[in-house]
Amino acid sequence: MASELESKIIRQIEYYFGNINLPRDKFMQEKLKEDDGWISLEVLLTFKRLASLSEDPEVIATAVEKAENGLVEVSEDRKKIRRNPDLPLPELNDARKKELMERTAYAKGFPLDESLNEIISFMDQYGPVDSVNRRSTKDHKFKGSCFIIFKDKDTCQKFIDQESVKYKDTELIRKWQDKYFAEKKKEYEDRVKSKKDKKQAKLEEKCKQLEYPKGAAIHFTGIPEGKSLTREEIKEKIVQVDESVTVSFIEFYKGDVEGYLRFSAENAAVDFVKKLTDEELEVSEVKLKLKVLEGTEEEEYLKKTAEAVTKMREKAKLGKNNRKRRGNFSNGRESKTKKTE
Repeated sequence: MASELESKIIRQIEYYFGNINLPRDKFMQEKLKEDDGWISLEVLLTFKRLASLSEDPEVIATAVEKAENGLVEVSEDRKKIRRNPDLPLPELNDARKKELMERTAYAKGFPLDESLNEIISFMDQYGPVDSVNRRSTKDHKFKGSCFIIFKDKDTCQKFIDQESVKYKDTELIRKWQDKYFAEKKKEYEDRVKSKKDKKQAKLEEKCKQLEYPKGAAIHFTGIPEGKSLTREEIKEKIVQVDESVTVSFIEFYKGDVEGYLRFSAENAAVDFVKKLTDEELEVSEVKLKLKVLEGTEEEEYLKKTAEAVTKMREKAKLGKNNRKRRGNFSNGRESKTKKTE
């Protein structure tokens, strides 16, 4: 019968060669290819969790020989261990991942300096457990939370539904892994939305500072497909009709069949269209149909224009600041070099 230490060694070895770890452990997979699935005890003892239990290959081999479920076997010379060839690994496909998630719990509240072995020992009372995965930060510091894969869904359900589970006087937060992921996804989406809303509110506030004259915007249509006009041609024709007007902006690109133009003065568009016959402006044998924007249509166009101008200014400002920073770095470096000389 295995002692307490031997039971811990067996569990650790079976974890390395088990259905949870082995399919995703690239190092173990490469080693398995080298010697018909055998991995030497010398290699296994480079794993900290196993070495923390015992650094004696003989102790480990003796313990594994007492394992009862037949998952792993010891070589004749007692220097190597492998997974039983009669127990092939399940394929880690989508169905397998879904099945694992359905028996995985999230638990939070463990001390940040707690060892994995201590947490595993604690979880024995709520098991059987296939795997305990401590969650860590990018710099490998324990977050105080774990993903715990139970042997089956019912056992996982019982752990989550416990009225109270305390670890050293701290109540553990417990939930299904998929619920945890869903909540984290929602938190991320909320942060993105909040950031986007703040950015939009800031943009709208800046847009309010831009005031454009009313009755000065025109939408024009009537350009046949394949007929090319330029902004310069349109502007030149407008000046021919009324040299007193000033065109602030023409939103139109070569190849477009419609566009917008905006005058600089209040009601300039209204006055200009009155000077035309049938609200048409002939430019290079093309009769443009002009429509003065009014009401909601005008408000939406001016709002869109203000947003475009604000974004363009912000982009230009950002580019200017970046060039300035690069310039300061360069100048500072050159100045320092001259002093050294």
